[in-house]
Amino acid sequence: MKNFIKENLVLVVGLTLPLLLILLFFVATVIPKAFGTPPQYEMLFTTTRYDYQDPPEYSLDFVVKDQKLIVKSHKNNNKDQRGYNSKLLMAYDGKTETVREINVDLAKAANAAGANEAVLEETGSWTIDSSRVSPDGYTLDGPNYRDGGLVGGIFGGGYQNNGMRLKKGSVGYKIPDTQGIYYYNQMHFIGWVIKK
Repeated sequence: MKNFIKENLVLVVGLTLPLLLILLFFVATVIPKAFGTPPQYEMLFTTTRYDYQDPPEYSLDFVVKDQKLIVKSHKNNNKDQRGYNSKLLMAYDGKTETVREINVDLAKAANAAGANEAVLEETGSWTIDSSRVSPDGYTLDGPNYRDGGLVGGIFGGGYQNNGMRLKKGSVGYKIPDTQGIYYYNQMHFIGWVIKK
């Protein structure tokens, strides 16, 4: 066996080096996430969905004021137009790595926002931190981050990822598009739910 390795050193190195790089890539990406602490706070964001139905009477926007989620309603005056981009209120839970839609009663929210601004009943008891960095150190990253690992970094390979993720140091949690209902490039960060 020693003679075979000596006589075929280039072949042995050529076969083992890619395996070592794959192992190193695995260790560098999987191990930190396995031993790290996942995001402890839900992240709120809005995203856009194109509806093929008639536009609703009101469109909604979401902002944070005094650590409360505020809905702003705007009367939709262009009712002759078919098709409409509607905003959805979403929450990402890093502990379970899931995304869920927060159902907002459009009519109730528009009526409550008669003065154009109101606290949502669905999220009225929540405390929201609108800082870019969560209290546990995660930030929203993307889209278009490169994900080629060590091999991609060395040789310029890898792929460009159009998704969003929460990132802290070398650990990243990709925000899934579980239902195919929203577009990452139209995702708008709102804040972190620090208390429910």
